[in-house]
Amino acid sequence: MRIKTLFFPLAATFWGAESLAQQTEHPNILWLTFEDTSPQFIGCYGNETARTPVMDKLAGEGVRFTNAYSTGTVSSPSRFCLITGCRPGRYGTGNHRSAYEIPEFVHGFPEYLKRAGYYTSNNSKTDYNHKKHKEMIAASWNESSNTAGWRGRRPGQPFFAVFNSNHSHQSRTMTNPWELYEKQVLGKLESGRVLPTDAPFEIPPFYSDSPEMRKQVSRIYNSISLTDQHFGEILAELEKDGLKDSTIIFVFSDHGEGMPRGKGSALGTGYKVPFILWVPEKYKHLSPWGSGVITDELVSFEDFGATVLSLAGVDIPSYVEGTPFLPGERKDKKKYVFGACDAIDSNMELSRSVIDGRYVYTKVFTPYQPFVRWISYYDHGDIQKCMRKEYAAGILNPVQREIMEPRVSEYLYDLVADKWETNNLAEHPDYQKKLKELRSVLKRHLIETRDANFFPEYTLSMQQPETIPYYLRLDETAYPVEEVIETAMLSGLGKEVIEKQIKKVGSCNPIVSYWAAVGLFAQRDALALYVGELERILSGLNYPPARIWLAAAILNVEKNSLAYRIVREGILSPNNHIAICALNALLEMNIDRAKTFIPQLRKAETAWGENKERPGVESMMLVARLRLEGKDFRFGSFW
Repeated sequence: MRIKTLFFPLAATFWGAESLAQQTEHPNILWLTFEDTSPQFIGCYGNETARTPVMDKLAGEGVRFTNAYSTGTVSSPSRFCLITGCRPGRYGTGNHRSAYEIPEFVHGFPEYLKRAGYYTSNNSKTDYNHKKHKEMIAASWNESSNTAGWRGRRPGQPFFAVFNSNHSHQSRTMTNPWELYEKQVLGKLESGRVLPTDAPFEIPPFYSDSPEMRKQVSRIYNSISLTDQHFGEILAELEKDGLKDSTIIFVFSDHGEGMPRGKGSALGTGYKVPFILWVPEKYKHLSPWGSGVITDELVSFEDFGATVLSLAGVDIPSYVEGTPFLPGERKDKKKYVFGACDAIDSNMELSRSVIDGRYVYTKVFTPYQPFVRWISYYDHGDIQKCMRKEYAAGILNPVQREIMEPRVSEYLYDLVADKWETNNLAEHPDYQKKLKELRSVLKRHLIETRDANFFPEYTLSMQQPETIPYYLRLDETAYPVEEVIETAMLSGLGKEVIEKQIKKVGSCNPIVSYWAAVGLFAQRDALALYVGELERILSGLNYPPARIWLAAAILNVEKNSLAYRIVREGILSPNNHIAICALNALLEMNIDRAKTFIPQLRKAETAWGENKERPGVESMMLVARLRLEGKDFRFGSFW
């Protein structure tokens, strides 16, 4: 089988195999990137059922990384980091998807390669997650399209080429109907690659081992196998053109597996990526590892662009946060890497993680919702419908139920001994030293970087275009970062911090007030003794997102006319971010109290109709209504 994106336009002046004499001293560099995949599903990472011979062969001849991590758990923040070499936190680019301004000094790293004489091509996903992404695309790539490749360059010109395979995307592995999956994946796989639904493959222990779940999980294996097949075709073209012996190859996914509790989860299954590095004999002197080896060196996405620039002999801009792992050996190897999970579509989320190579520590700032969150794109997938049905039927074991229920505020997992992360060590007495170390490291990182995504999107959007997130976060009056982080860290810590949160919720700083309100909502069932005081504070609150979360927390305990009015007005608000805030609170509060808002939901749906300017609000409105009506997406797709 051939895939049309492999056939690039031929250069008008030259074609044919290149001799080494025509090559420059700098290597060609090829990125084979793919979507939504965790290493547990790749053969060379120990999965004997996986059918990934192309990647396995590259790993056998190259270097397999066991500690490679994305900076985000969904594509757009991860790809922002890949193209810029900057983690999203400083720039407010963590929410999937957002379109905020970034500073003019930030460029896509391929732009520097172009200036140095490289031919740069991208085939073809971008998803760079900021306002001027079109300008960045134009500046970064000689060509960015589904026909782009190395063949557009001048004879002898070194190239940096990216090919992104979408065959393993969540749409194939999870959300598209089975009939479409058969057409997109099964119908394209070569003979011998198809893994039957009844094959003895490993199924993650947080899923039930039922025939229906095995059917759904088989999609993951087959979609990744089609990606592997696609890569084989690209490499065949590279070899046919006589370029493989002068090209350094990176193979990696953009974040963790596109499945519930993978993609979009602040865990190893969300961050950890398969990464294979293949270096031809000509450039072996650039690699400290040799061939056919495994390394546990920590690398993160901010390092990838820096490494390409270093290989090309191009100076790395001072704003780039990554450090190159080639050429040569790093003198100061990373001790920690950091990950973030923010809003996905209209679901409000904020979790932060630090990984030391063995342990991943995650602080959940929104523990009121489970790992399997209410997200429209996820919930119309059969696998998630099946999980909700099994949970409602009470047939899941404790590990399987856990991901369907509100989270705790801290997780500590041993990624070596517990690859599926089912044994939370955060309260284990033997791991308190490691817990405190990683908690302290993460807190210090958040304060030092002044993570801009602790601003609610309501504020980030209101500041445009006068102040962009990168600079807004530097304003100590608007963002007293230590107090904000201290307040946010209280979320989920239990009854003993309620009085501290109550003091903070009345703060004159809206961001401090917001995180205290979110924290109070997270333990809304424990607020009965404080309702009177909270009602008095609510009457004086002016910041809409804080008002909504505090009102929802009060309503969870008792009926209150002011709190009811605030949530009702939030649902009907013409401001998208206020409406989304109210809808998120509605999804997680006491369901009987939340049901009283069904008339407002129906009224809003009727009033807005097909308002294309509010797609996120529309989808979340439908999620909330179906949830409160008890349908939980079990009665068919809402598309």
